[in-house]
Amino acid sequence: MSKAPEPANPMIGAWRLGNREGSARYQTGRDRVAQIIEVALEIILESGYQALTLREVARRCKVQIGAISHYYKSRAVLLQDVINSVMVPFSENFRAIQHAPGATPEQKLERIIRFLLEDIQSRRTTRLFPHLWALANHDDFVAKAVDSIYILERATFTDLIAEINPGLNAAEREGLAVFLSSAIAGSTMFIGHEKPWGQHLPLYSAITCRGLIELVRTITPEQLNAYGWQRSDIGPDWRPPTLLPADEYEALIAGALALRNPSAD
Repeated sequence: MSKAPEPANPMIGAWRLGNREGSARYQTGRDRVAQIIEVALEIILESGYQALTLREVARRCKVQIGAISHYYKSRAVLLQDVINSVMVPFSENFRAIQHAPGATPEQKLERIIRFLLEDIQSRRTTRLFPHLWALANHDDFVAKAVDSIYILERATFTDLIAEINPGLNAAEREGLAVFLSSAIAGSTMFIGHEKPWGQHLPLYSAITCRGLIELVRTITPEQLNAYGWQRSDIGPDWRPPTLLPADEYEALIAGALALRNPSAD
């Protein structure tokens, strides 16, 4: 498998988990990093990012703070690995779905939608992501992290959209992927962990799959034009809007592609 390129200032990317400096050589180091990430995530789920400090992590791990700062110099760097740890199962499931033998693009899209809706019902996702969304309004690091998370999710959506509806151009595919992400993530307050509609997930999933897949399958540039979209509004060098610098964005996409499509060096 080719190694995913690293940006100048590494942030988000599931392939980066487990490479924390000082942890690679010994199992004890890897175990310590795993414990730190697990404890940090639990602190965020219980009390929010503002409660996450290296000192509190050390207290809960029952070690001196130096045992934490050996691996993590700041809580921002620790948050990076917490988010990456959460992203790993998403990346693995997306890759498995995309390579599912015999599945049509529509079936793959349905499986991803259902996976995301089911994941929303977990305590982790229900509590973590809305907190990150709110914090992104005030913290530049978190804002870029959240942007990175959804860039990676949309990369999968845009691939499937291109297969299902090849008449859309790059901007239209990306805009449609943004809508899919927002429609699914916005369901958290209704079907999330201990939320009122959570017990009706089968009904909600059926409605969501029917609506979103039919939209992807049937929407046309002419329909978009009728509602005010003009293809001439963008030039040939259009790029998806992002908070990330160009080099970080390119590295993020390249890393995701390398992870999704393993190949020999």
